[in-house]
Amino acid sequence: MFKFFRLFLIYMIVLLISCWVIGFIIFASVAIATKYHPVEKADAIVVLTGGNDRIKEAIRLLQEEKAPRLFISGVHESVTGYHLLKEISPQWQEKIELGYQAKTTHMNAIETAEWVNKNKIKSIILVTSFYHIPRSLLEIRNFISGVKITPYAVFPKSFDENTDWIHTRYAWQLFLEYHKFLIVYFTEGVVK
Repeated sequence: MFKFFRLFLIYMIVLLISCWVIGFIIFASVAIATKYHPVEKADAIVVLTGGNDRIKEAIRLLQEEKAPRLFISGVHESVTGYHLLKEISPQWQEKIELGYQAKTTHMNAIETAEWVNKNKIKSIILVTSFYHIPRSLLEIRNFISGVKITPYAVFPKSFDENTDWIHTRYAWQLFLEYHKFLIVYFTEGVVK
C-alpha cells in the first residue's frame, strides 16, 4: 500500500511540474506573440505606467489617431501633467487624462474600469509591456465587460522576433510575471 501511495505521489509531482513548465512556455509564447495590428482603432487608448517606453508608445498611437483620447493609469502622485506631457504639443495634451489612484496592476484595472465606465468607452487599446499583457488583460476583464480590448505590447528595442528570449534578461521577467498571472488566475479568475 505504501509503495502504491509513494508511486502515486511521484506521478502527481511529475504531472504538476510538467503542467507548470508547459504553462510557462504557453504564457511566454502568448506574451511574445501579442502584436498590435496597425489598422485597428478604438474609442480610447489606455496605458499602464511602470515600464520603459509605454507612455511614449501610447502617445505615438494617439498622434497617429488610433483613438481620440488617452488615459494614463497609475501616474505617481508626485508627477504633474506638465512634467509628464511637456514634450508634446497642447493639441495632444488636451486629449490625455491622468489617473493617480493605481499603484498595482489590480488597482490599474479598477482605475481603468472606472474611467471606461464614466466615459462610456466601448473599445480600448491597452498599452503595456509584452510580459505584462496576459495579466493586465485578465485583471481588466475582471472589472469591465462589453468593452473590446485590443492589446498593444511594448517590446524593448533590444528585443526582436529573432531573439532567443530564454537566454535574455527578459526570461526572468516572464518567469516572475507568469507566477503573478497564476496567482490572479487561481484567486480571481475571469469573473465576468
